[in-house]
Amino acid sequence: MRVFKWPTHKPLPEEFLAEMRPIAESGGILVYPTSTLYGLGASILSKRGIKSVLALKSRPKGMPLTVMASPMQLKSFCAVPPAFEPYMKAHDNRVTAVLPALRAAPKRLVHKGTLAVRLPCSELTSSLVDAIGPITSTSANPHGKPPLPDIGSIVGLFGKGVRVYIDSGRLDGLPTTLIDFTRRHPKILREGALSREEMERTYER
Repeated sequence: MRVFKWPTHKPLPEEFLAEMRPIAESGGILVYPTSTLYGLGASILSKRGIKSVLALKSRPKGMPLTVMASPMQLKSFCAVPPAFEPYMKAHDNRVTAVLPALRAAPKRLVHKGTLAVRLPCSELTSSLVDAIGPITSTSANPHGKPPLPDIGSIVGLFGKGVRVYIDSGRLDGLPTTLIDFTRRHPKILREGALSREEMERTYER
């Protein structure tokens, strides 16, 4: 188990990323900062990693995990409806998008033909997914419990069940706004950090 302190506005150092690649490939779990809360990350290509995340969260069956991926990465396993393109260009990090899944999408993360996706939310997360590939992006807390805002509390909860904790200070923002882009007009499924008014302004651009 390792705790690594690093600010979100800087890309992670290459030597650290080199250590993360084999950990992710072997199914290891990491906790990392998003724009709102800390997330549990595992490579979406690792069955073992995804299984471990679900177990750590006590996630009920039938509730798939969100994926964090770069715009280029997500195009390989999701269709991009025109309504989502403004968010891709703006790299809005307060949105979780429900998109049509392509055949290449990992089946264990697909729900009724769709995949829930977030874009990288900082220089830190951009460097992380660029180096190790798309990862799961679900809040670092047991299902149904309040999110934990600091690494100390998260370490106390998960301990050695997580291989690496990336500490970027206290994070206690709102969850992302969940938007369904599979329909003609995007629909908010869960309100959060992006307000309805902001979504409508983005959609009208």
